[in-house]
Amino acid sequence: MHFVESAYGDACVLSVKGNLVHKEDTDKLQNRIQHILERDICKIVVDLKNVGMITSLGIGGLIRGLRTTRDKKGELKLSGVNASVRKVFDITKLNEIIDIYDTHDEAVKSFSGLVD
Repeated sequence: MHFVESAYGDACVLSVKGNLVHKEDTDKLQNRIQHILERDICKIVVDLKNVGMITSLGIGGLIRGLRTTRDKKGELKLSGVNASVRKVFDITKLNEIIDIYDTHDEAVKSFSGLVD
């Protein structure tokens, strides 16, 4: 599991590479989100374009990250979700509580209301 952070104005794109299938993976994701929030960055996009597989642990990790972000009055969005991962989101209804965009650029723009 690897992460790359990129700043886009007052937002941060956290690109994830690997699979979100183990507790260690989701703990690492949660720690990175927490680290971003500690820097007073409250607009976070988790880019999943390089994630091929996600399990219930990964779903739980994303929900935990969303809750942590919202507790800090921030917002977390997803981008780059491939078809197999999106299917899991549809089945679990995660797509109803987290905004999902095709690209991280669209997700970042949505923070300022530029994208519907």
